[in-house]
Amino acid sequence: MSTAPAGSGGARPVAAPPPAPVIPHARLVLLAACLGLFMSFIEVTAAISTLRALQVDLGVAPADLSWVSSTYTLVVAACVLSGGALGERFGRRRVFLAGVVLLAAGSLVVAASDGYGWVLLGRGVSGLGGALVLPTSLALITTTFFVDLPRMLRYIAIWVSVSGIGLAVGPLLGGLLLEASGWRAVYLVNTPLAVVTVLVTLRAVTESRVPDRPLDLAGQLWAVLGLSALIYGIAAGGRLGYGDPQVVTVLAVAAGALTALVLTERRAAVPMLDVRMMANARYAAALVVAAAALFVFVGVVFVEVLFLQRVRDLGPLATGVRLLPAMLAFVAATFTAQRLAGRVRAGRLLAGGSLITTVAALVLLLQRPDGGYGITALGLVLAGLGSGLVVAPSTAAAFEVVEGAQMGAASSAVTAFRQVGSVLATSVLGAVLALRFLGTLPERLTERGIPQGTADRVLSVARAGGSGSARSSPAEVTDAVADAFTAGVHSSLWVVAGVALAASALAGTLLARAPRKS
Repeated sequence: MSTAPAGSGGARPVAAPPPAPVIPHARLVLLAACLGLFMSFIEVTAAISTLRALQVDLGVAPADLSWVSSTYTLVVAACVLSGGALGERFGRRRVFLAGVVLLAAGSLVVAASDGYGWVLLGRGVSGLGGALVLPTSLALITTTFFVDLPRMLRYIAIWVSVSGIGLAVGPLLGGLLLEASGWRAVYLVNTPLAVVTVLVTLRAVTESRVPDRPLDLAGQLWAVLGLSALIYGIAAGGRLGYGDPQVVTVLAVAAGALTALVLTERRAAVPMLDVRMMANARYAAALVVAAAALFVFVGVVFVEVLFLQRVRDLGPLATGVRLLPAMLAFVAATFTAQRLAGRVRAGRLLAGGSLITTVAALVLLLQRPDGGYGITALGLVLAGLGSGLVVAPSTAAAFEVVEGAQMGAASSAVTAFRQVGSVLATSVLGAVLALRFLGTLPERLTERGIPQGTADRVLSVARAGGSGSARSSPAEVTDAVADAFTAGVHSSLWVVAGVALAASALAGTLLARAPRKS
């Protein structure tokens, strides 16, 4: 029998906590994952800054211009579920490196393009790279640090904050390069980043894989078909109308394919997306809130880029500078959420953060074509703060309700839902904006006494995908277009507010309280 030390009063000595395991090159592993994520997200918003210059240089029709930015996000959404499965089967480091190379290669194709077709091809190749990088970059962290859960969650918070940095820095960096060297220089950013990422990954990351993992080819087929058709149908509906036979057919294909995906994954022994885990309402709620978080943040950035450039008539660089409050607030809130982890339930952070983003969208509804920047800045700060309190804790919320062996599947699912949310943001909000803009513009033109012939020409340009006016247009036409476009922006922000409020209610109802013990 052991004896207490003299002078202890018979108290048992308190055992010291076990030391944290030593993980070689821990910070370099985090750096590699963050660089890959940054490359993936900077592709989303940097491309937006190039659209006008690219259109003029390559002679792209206005109706086709939106696909320069949409092609990347469409391919990412369609293939992101497959990226995680391929990483497990063939090696997470190997697939991550392949994705990094594809991201840079696609950008180089765009930079060297002499025609619209090559631009779309390059954007599609980059999208495939992004679909491989996004799930595997998180997997590099979870598989390396699973033996040290507190550090793993801390590093995931850092990793997530990089997505906000990439989204917000994209327009700023794109504007700087556009003014200094032209639009092609914007697509060269990922080349040096890819070189550094590859070198760091080869130096620090150890390969990990599940060699006997089946590929679930049927599930991948249905996911690619269903998500591609869904995003395309939503985007096309904003321009053609949702009663158009082509749009109805594509959306019907999407519904059928996604239904087939669910049925296939329920029967698969090792599914790409374990839908059976979603029978747990708390886990399903965490996935939905994760998707809503990026829908809201990407949506606000996307809508504000359009508003600042098309209504306030700001250039890419000026637009990027004005988006900085969102990025700074997002990063600050992400690290605040990290410090609160363990003291505040993840579900409460999700509910509170989503409520703040609801307020942000309502504040941004006060923007007017001739208004000042103060309202915009306040709304962007609130959007960054709210999103930062949601994005990282959504992973922790999913981890709280699954067993240890299911964490890999949970992290892949959260990543996939986030990316689908980000892609739905641009397609859904772009469609809402376009429908309201085109529906409101005739009335605005009539109110300003624009002759019918001129109004018809403006409407024709707007329906083809242009802004509806040129800088040389009469002031009455410019004002009418600005008012109509602002109405479209406001409709999109109402959707953002509704999604954020629903996410707050869902998190508050299902995730804010500790689960009942049976």
